[in-house]
Amino acid sequence: MKKVGAIAVTLVFQACTAAVPTSSPGASDAASEASPMPLSDSGVAALDANADDASPDASNDAGGDPPLPVKSIGFTLDYYNPATEMAGEMKFTKLKLEYDLIWQNFGTQDPRTTDPTKKNPQPLFILPLGTKARSLVDGEVINVQKLYSNDYTVWVARNKTSSWIYETEHVINAIVKVGDKVTAGQVLAEVSDYDATNHPGFGTLEIGILAPPDQFGNPMHECPFKYLDAAVKDDIRNKIKALLKSWEDYLNNPNIYDEGTYTSPGCATENAVGG
Repeated sequence: MKKVGAIAVTLVFQACTAAVPTSSPGASDAASEASPMPLSDSGVAALDANADDASPDASNDAGGDPPLPVKSIGFTLDYYNPATEMAGEMKFTKLKLEYDLIWQNFGTQDPRTTDPTKKNPQPLFILPLGTKARSLVDGEVINVQKLYSNDYTVWVARNKTSSWIYETEHVINAIVKVGDKVTAGQVLAEVSDYDATNHPGFGTLEIGILAPPDQFGNPMHECPFKYLDAAVKDDIRNKIKALLKSWEDYLNNPNIYDEGTYTSPGCATENAVGG
């Protein structure tokens, strides 16, 4: 299959820059004054369960703060059903999508440039409006921040001083607040209508792992699918592979993805990407 990378790298960079956690140590005064997210009256109560401390890859431990196992990819994914045109909560559509991508993989090349440093730091999904956005991990909500796109990002981590942050980005109608304890798969918010003018009835959802910065202090992202919990890893990876193939079949275009070159399903590379 021909290699076609795709993402809105610039927008992702803007989102990451805008979403400085207001509760983190050393946050700027400007960041602390950012607009808080309006919460519903039925805000989710804090859970008693503690976050899972298991590390999928001990080599990525940073100062005794290893990454959490990823147990959810932000929405419910399943095998494609031609009768309903659904793959779990992802609905196939003949609407023209950017680069024909309903699912954008981590680490793919920005097709607008030949600069090899311009990679996608966050997987991106096109989902029906109203789709619930779910936590990737067990942990604590450490930030709910308004973005440049007039929607929000929800950050979950082991605790507010953790070096590893799990992002659920481009969401609205959050039902959690800073300090809430959440479990993987728990509903945090809804998919945003950001960019819905380009694909009516559908919104954009991004997920990401904001990892410890590089040696120069630059923000870095890791592929979420690299850290899948052992209990769900095979199931999710198989569904990702099936989804990409089903989408190509649906559009009758075998050249949308080049998954044969990917390090693992959903990860064009498992190396950290700047942004």
